[in-house]
Amino acid sequence: MKPILLSISLLTSLAIFSACELDYAPQNTMVDETVYKDEKTSQAALMGAYTRLCVLLAGAPNDQNNYTNSYFAFQLADIGTENITVQNGASSFLAMEKCEYTTDEHDGFIKDIYQYGYNAIDYANNIIAGINEFGQYDPKMMKQHIAEAKFLRAYEYFTLLCLYGDGALVGEDNGLGLVMRLSPYDGYKPEDIQARETVGNTYAQIIKDLTEAVPDLPQTDYTPALRYRATASVAKALLSRVYLYKGTYTKNLTELEQAAYYAGEVLKSPNITFNDAYNDHRTNIFPSNVYENSTYPDPTNYATELIFFQPSRISTNVFPCGWTSVYSKTSFSTSDSLINSYLPGDLRGYGETNEYLIQQGSSTSNTNLKASMKYDNGGCYCDVQYIRLSEIMLTRAEALAYTTNSIDAEALELLNDIRRKPFPDGQKPAELTAEDFPSVEAFVDSILVERNRELAMEGHYRWDLIRTGRDLKVKGLPNNKKILPIPEYEVQISDGVIKQNTGF
Repeated sequence: MKPILLSISLLTSLAIFSACELDYAPQNTMVDETVYKDEKTSQAALMGAYTRLCVLLAGAPNDQNNYTNSYFAFQLADIGTENITVQNGASSFLAMEKCEYTTDEHDGFIKDIYQYGYNAIDYANNIIAGINEFGQYDPKMMKQHIAEAKFLRAYEYFTLLCLYGDGALVGEDNGLGLVMRLSPYDGYKPEDIQARETVGNTYAQIIKDLTEAVPDLPQTDYTPALRYRATASVAKALLSRVYLYKGTYTKNLTELEQAAYYAGEVLKSPNITFNDAYNDHRTNIFPSNVYENSTYPDPTNYATELIFFQPSRISTNVFPCGWTSVYSKTSFSTSDSLINSYLPGDLRGYGETNEYLIQQGSSTSNTNLKASMKYDNGGCYCDVQYIRLSEIMLTRAEALAYTTNSIDAEALELLNDIRRKPFPDGQKPAELTAEDFPSVEAFVDSILVERNRELAMEGHYRWDLIRTGRDLKVKGLPNNKKILPIPEYEVQISDGVIKQNTGF
């Protein structure tokens, strides 16, 4: 497939196609018809929608090459857990850690993340509606573009649901989910304000979008360097995550069987494959993007286990995304708790050589603290992994343990593959056997420990703790306090139609 991410300037100029803020309506019908009539311009608009997902999850620049947000959904999945040590001066991160929010947070990152999400959703809605109404190109490509937009909308709604859904990760289908906007935003109209749907209805729409997208997405996976667009495997991978998150707390076997099924479907892909090379993490999954000699490197190899990611080099240009604060340690650092969770010699842990995933980071900022080299420079030129095979392997292992109520042989093999990979030959830990676990619960605990070792700082841990009934860093919090409140601005502007989460 020929890369079609045209240029950063083109992507950011796509703001003319859709509202940049929720209080402004999109452009008029004439612009929509011009954009969505033709395959090339529809595809350019779709690339703008992928960029808006990046803004929500991991940050992206605007047309002045400044960052449009300083708080990303990926950050919020580790803040408030034992993975992160927050600096005393980082007031908003400390509020997230303590789950205590003032007006500053309601008017700051809580509102910003909420609006980034709905802005991204509006981009997807415009593409779906615009192509359906105005598209006059190859019907197969029209269906694919709509399917990609549905995938993006599902990912964005799922991200917001994890952040703001009241009971979404603890099996409360009757709790308050999200305002479900499935058509382009047409400006603020008090008479048209929507209330929040239930958690169950929100999940149903996410799953509907993904299952409808699967048959119209490409059935063959792209080469690793081009996996910044959705295929059927990408949608199935996200479905496995959605069903796992939804079903874990209540041990809903139907949902957990679906998590195992979709993970298994991804594992069948001949192109998305597990590489057991011990140094694969730093070589191909999280390659060094450190700025040297006035340039950023342009790697030629990407890991075969990549499923969906945002590359920092999408053409001959560089594309800033990811977190500057991880490498510089200005707001938070990698905690000793996370570092101590790794076995000696595990290259995913801390070490002083470039092979390790946790290192000193910046040599000029907070030199006594440690940084994750998954985001390995202060310029935000980092490949950001949204979904990769290691997650799907551990999802299947966990779901199989629940659904079979056993130390399943396949699940054990998947766990061993992930656990032993980052050790050189001759230093790998012994394979775990069923006899090493006194119970199925102990086996699941081991999977969850390995899941955090493998996926720390990739947008999962807080949600894993909530869905499995575990404490956050602040012990004893009730489940309703582990999520974010709805921005008070949204409650007020809706005149109370949009209800606040319980406990806030």
